[in-house]
Amino acid sequence: MRFVHNHRKAALDAVRVPDEWRGDRKFAIIAVMSENQDCQSGWCGPAPFANTPPIGLAPELQTQDEVLPDWKALWPDLPEDSYATADALWWSRKLGTAQARGADVAVLMGEAADARAVQSALARSWNWWPADRAPRYWKSGGPGRNAALLHVPLPEDGIRQGLNPVPAPATVFNLRNAEAEIALRIGREVSAEQAAALDYDSTLALVDAVCVAVEWVDVRWRDGTKAPALALLADGQCHGGLALGEWQSASVIAGRDWAQQLCTVTVNGGSPQRFTGTHSLGDPAWLLVDWLQHVAREYGSVPAGTVVTTGTWCGCMPLQAGDRFEMEFDGLGGLGWQF
Repeated sequence: MRFVHNHRKAALDAVRVPDEWRGDRKFAIIAVMSENQDCQSGWCGPAPFANTPPIGLAPELQTQDEVLPDWKALWPDLPEDSYATADALWWSRKLGTAQARGADVAVLMGEAADARAVQSALARSWNWWPADRAPRYWKSGGPGRNAALLHVPLPEDGIRQGLNPVPAPATVFNLRNAEAEIALRIGREVSAEQAAALDYDSTLALVDAVCVAVEWVDVRWRDGTKAPALALLADGQCHGGLALGEWQSASVIAGRDWAQQLCTVTVNGGSPQRFTGTHSLGDPAWLLVDWLQHVAREYGSVPAGTVVTTGTWCGCMPLQAGDRFEMEFDGLGGLGWQF
């Protein structure tokens, strides 16, 4: 059985699962009771997670082959208090449907480092990128230049390139929201020492290519985007997938007046929605220094070819099943995604 540190124990209600569920291994459900349980799914108790099969899991799946990863061996930096968060997200991805509420596990994480450790443990479990290098794809951004930026690595099996339009995703947990973005690619390796000395101009010189991008926004928590911030960060900051357009030379953004940049969005061929100069940072390349320094600190270096998508120009646009989202940036290209 996994144990929770004493300073969090008061927030939890641990229940023993019958031993016959898993042979001679003992498991526990760790759950936070909530006054506002979501009963729409038919389950009105605490969200099931923490080293147990979710309630309702088919008996044939409740085998030793389905035992959760050994987080201590897989990712030693993951705090034991955060095992339940990793368990919940692992089961969600395993079964293709949200298995827990983010509000139930956020209390188990004390800071952003805990949430990032959860994502790193899941990445190792699902082989989202090779263990011997930094992730190749990232999302980065923030609400403004005076706010802290968030930099989140993306699963490489969720990157779509060379397709226009991109076909509908096979598994949707909660959302089909879409964001029109611009992605930048770094042309050479950057060491931690080099990253520490970067400024805006020297960082921009590292960019060798640019393309338009669509980020699909989805959440693997039952409470969706209403989940607490740490739960969303542990889940990859609401990332579902990323589509990339055709790469162009970085020369196309040299001296570009981003305040005049037009982005046009249509849904199902309807009336175009136009967004001019609407990037939250005023310049998608403004975040590069902070992003490169973050990656270099975490992984020792930033490999050549690493890509970062830089935030939405159209907000987070809610879509329904069957909707087709199309966007175009004047002078940079367009891309579509069928949801």
